[in-house]
Amino acid sequence: MPQTRSTALADVSALRADLDVVDAEIRAMVERRRELSREIQRLRQAAGGTRTDLTREMRVISPYAEAYGRQGTAIAMALLEICRGTGATSR
Repeated sequence: MPQTRSTALADVSALRADLDVVDAEIRAMVERRRELSREIQRLRQAAGGTRTDLTREMRVISPYAEAYGRQGTAIAMALLEICRGTGATSR
């Protein structure tokens, strides 16, 4: 049986609410990733190393690129930048 306009709009509204929950979970995971990354950077620098590890960063980027192509690379690079604490996104 075809949906009525009001039923379809209610379904869309419910799905958008689900997306809002997923987006909040993603933000929480990004924040956790940032905390872990900054602790790794601190420890690496305290041991005389560099703040970033380009080999590791390429290993982070690769699965995103494989899963989502060019857009996946952009997602991974944005995550790395956020977690590195550089640019306008740092706190």
